[in-house]
Amino acid sequence: MTDLVDRPIEAEARLRAKNQLTLPERIAEALGAQPNDTLVFETDPARPGIAQVHLVRAGFAGALTGVYGTTQQVKAFVREEHDAWGG
Repeated sequence: MTDLVDRPIEAEARLRAKNQLTLPERIAEALGAQPNDTLVFETDPARPGIAQVHLVRAGFAGALTGVYGTTQQVKAFVREEHDAWGG
């Protein structure tokens, strides 16, 4: 639905046992998320209670694995860069 993209979307999801939740259909549509896509959640201690969600399409996930080092090396680099921003 194109009208979903043209305006903010708000939808609720209840966290279940084992920290599971179902992504509301309206949110999945607004993101263009498909089965097997990966959603990355990001939090910032300066904004408690808020998480940003980023879509990584299944076709892109892992496409460059190893190009920039191991997963741990990449995570360490990203953390260092984020810390350097003065967060």
